Amino acid sequence: MRVLHPDLSAEERASFFQEGIELFNQGRFFEAHEAWEEIWRSTTPEPRDLFQGLIQVAAALHQFLNLNRIDSPRRTLAKARRRLEPYVPAAMGIDIEDLLEQAGHWETWLERPEGEPPATPTLNPKSKI
Repeated sequence: MRVLHPDLSAEERASFFQEGIELFNQGRFFEAHEAWEEIWRSTTPEPRDLFQGLIQVAAALHQFLNLNRIDSPRRTLAKARRRLEPYVPAAMGIDIEDLLEQAGHWETWLERPEGEPPATPTLNPKSKI
């Protein structure tokens, strides 16, 4: 049985976070969504908007690539953008600015889906200065 609000240790949170990144970069968006949702639903979901934004990007890509939907992924990406913008340029080692740029290509294409869709987004690390 899935616990609604799991009490995760720091190690479990880090594990789910890294697992989500790896799954996302493999194009396994539904699974990435599920890994990050474990953190988002936990008793310590912070930074909540960051996790919700990542979940929404993964969900939007799953909706288009696996379920062949157009309208719902566009709306979901717009919601993700609003949640992720405060974290630009980077958060938790992820280049959020780059992710939003990649998601923006998808938003534009989903408005007028002509030709090939954009490249599948990946989460790139942001080096610390």
